[in-house]
Amino acid sequence: MLASCNVLRITLVAAILAAGLTSTPSQAQWAWKDNNGRVVYSDRPPPTDIKATNIIRQPSTQASANPAPASGPLEDATKSADPKSADAKAPPAANAPKTVAEREMEFRKRQQERADSEKKSSEEQAKSAAKTAECDRARGYMKSLEDGVRVTRTDAAGNREFLNDEQRAAETDRTRKIIQSTCG
Repeated sequence: MLASCNVLRITLVAAILAAGLTSTPSQAQWAWKDNNGRVVYSDRPPPTDIKATNIIRQPSTQASANPAPASGPLEDATKSADPKSADAKAPPAANAPKTVAEREMEFRKRQQERADSEKKSSEEQAKSAAKTAECDRARGYMKSLEDGVRVTRTDAAGNREFLNDEQRAAETDRTRKIIQSTCG
């Protein structure tokens, strides 16, 4: 009988130790001293009224991607003794590390901004290339007009006609204005 009692005691002690080790508050990610001086353990950041100097431990940068739900026994353990702050949900502290979701959202925002700036840059490059091509074309046409080469144009019916001196002067003025406005 004495041997079975010792086995029962050893089993009971082992069960108590195992339960105590698996449910210690040291498993929580956050630890801080509340306004009453008590140490609070939680998987959520402390309320905003807790000073940064009162935070004992905070999670590492490899935080869990799936935070625990907002209600449950853990929430009751993290509420302070003040009934006003217990009922009101305080926003996370300003100096608290960002959650995985917040970091992911910021990453996606930076990606979108980078894509927008690259798109804008490529559009500006395309506009610049088109402007350069237009300037080159207008300068080449102006050179032809000034060199006295016989210049032709096609009318609406598709017939080719040569420019006379009056038309050449008008075309030279028009091309000069295009060069001034486009090529600046």
